[in-house]
Amino acid sequence: MDFMSIVIPLYNKEHYIKRAIKSILNQTIQNFEIIVIDDGSEDNGCNMVRSFQDPRIQLIQQKHSGVASARNRGIESARANIIAFLDADDEWRPTFLETICNLKKKYPNGGAYATSYEIKLKNNKDIIPKFKHIPPFPWEGIISNYAHAVLGDLPLISSAIAIPVTTFKNVGKFPIGAQLGEDQDMWFRIAEKYTIVYSHTPQAIYYRGLPHSLCTDLQIIEPYPIIETIENILKSSIKENEFYLKEYLAKLQLDFSKKLLQANKLNTAKNFLDKCNTKTFITWKFKLLMLYYLKATFFKTFK
Repeated sequence: MDFMSIVIPLYNKEHYIKRAIKSILNQTIQNFEIIVIDDGSEDNGCNMVRSFQDPRIQLIQQKHSGVASARNRGIESARANIIAFLDADDEWRPTFLETICNLKKKYPNGGAYATSYEIKLKNNKDIIPKFKHIPPFPWEGIISNYAHAVLGDLPLISSAIAIPVTTFKNVGKFPIGAQLGEDQDMWFRIAEKYTIVYSHTPQAIYYRGLPHSLCTDLQIIEPYPIIETIENILKSSIKENEFYLKEYLAKLQLDFSKKLLQANKLNTAKNFLDKCNTKTFITWKFKLLMLYYLKATFFKTFK
């Protein structure tokens, strides 16, 4: 049974961090270390971590540098050969680590090992993700075409994945400075060089819409790093899975355009919408264009 390092980036999540740590301590497999990287929190989160009297828990504090920097600090501090990640406001089912270990035993050469997840909204409503190109529950195996799989709900999230240290040595770490999408960029770079081993059993709970969540921050204005990553691949001579790559790029452009429109960054949103060419997400693009024109007309009228 592999010894595992578990990295938790922490930033102003005092109300949730104990739940996350308890979900680790309740795992059916107990051979692990927990590394909490406090990224300059301004609340009582660090004291919540210190309240656990468990020698396997290590707290490292740094100046606020972003979640990518915190995860990278955790990678550098890890003692195990495989590193699992859990966001401070999410939690695991008791069999998450056991599932990962079983996947690694069956597929020892994987570049990443991941599971499905449940989505819980702030009103406690549960959502089951709808995946593309992944066999239904309880399938497990290798994702054969990652660029196709990501056209549905994202199969990989940062709270339901474990990555061997050797993978980081070959693909690099999380991109520093990215406000959003740094995890998607990492998963995509891994998928370009390795197989991704997957269990379609929900072993993690992803809480969406909580306070201090980057996904709900309307001030995000920097493009996702993965947009540039895919654009560079499409410019290269190697264009395997070109259709799915272009559609994934379109999905990312539309998602970013939506956030820009929510933040009333209309001109930048229109630029991304104009660049977006898609056959899969035509209706979504049309709706965003209508929203753009409605907002542009409103601001012009009441300027």
